[in-house]
Amino acid sequence: MIDWHCHILPAIDDGPETLAESLEMARILAAVGFRQVHCTPHAILGRFDNRPSQVRKATVLLQKELDATGIPLSLSPGMEYYLDEYFPVLLERPQTLGDSRMLLVEIPSQASAELVLDNIERILQRGYVPLLAHPERSALLHREGSPLKGLLQRLLVLPSGPATGDEDSIVAALWMELQEKGSLFQGNLPSLSGYYGRRVQRRAETHLEGGVYHCFGSDGHGAESLEAQLLPALQVLAGYQKLQGTGYKAQGER
Repeated sequence: MIDWHCHILPAIDDGPETLAESLEMARILAAVGFRQVHCTPHAILGRFDNRPSQVRKATVLLQKELDATGIPLSLSPGMEYYLDEYFPVLLERPQTLGDSRMLLVEIPSQASAELVLDNIERILQRGYVPLLAHPERSALLHREGSPLKGLLQRLLVLPSGPATGDEDSIVAALWMELQEKGSLFQGNLPSLSGYYGRRVQRRAETHLEGGVYHCFGSDGHGAESLEAQLLPALQVLAGYQKLQGTGYKAQGER
């Protein structure tokens, strides 16, 4: 299996503070069956001012430690970019997920649909593929009080074009624009087991049923939370696959 989103690098963002904790996270991931991990520290100007060269160096150093201790994980560099007004500066020399053309991006909690779509368009113009991290946790992508299933179904009949001022229409148009432009979606495994609350869990279940997810990630920030949440989340996903009987597999679950 592949973990497409993990804050496993030590002392670089809000993930593990020490090498020892990074190694413990790696042991946990390997123990449940992961064999490849994309190291994706935050990239937020003014808060986490990480640079691709720094991330690549940290990835190489951690890989050497894993090899020395016999932990069977292959690490790839990546970054989790914040789609705020400063993102275009970071897009000049971005760090993709490994050797792919995918950029892992996160929608800020207070971002407007216009800002998000503008940044997505910039990514596409540069020849990259936006991979949106944990859409189930994004307030912008969900109209609270309205069933998400109904909203997603409406996307099939809504005409294309710019969003109107109606909030429901803006959310629906944003989903449609993101999908039509070729954006991909990465689900957080712990969302499926209720780690972020029942509301997010319901959204994740709906996305899973709708085939929204391209891949999955642990979004791990520490050994303790990984150990508590990862296995239950994988069991939920495995149960869903068995129930469907169709072998639903996103790229991160092989």
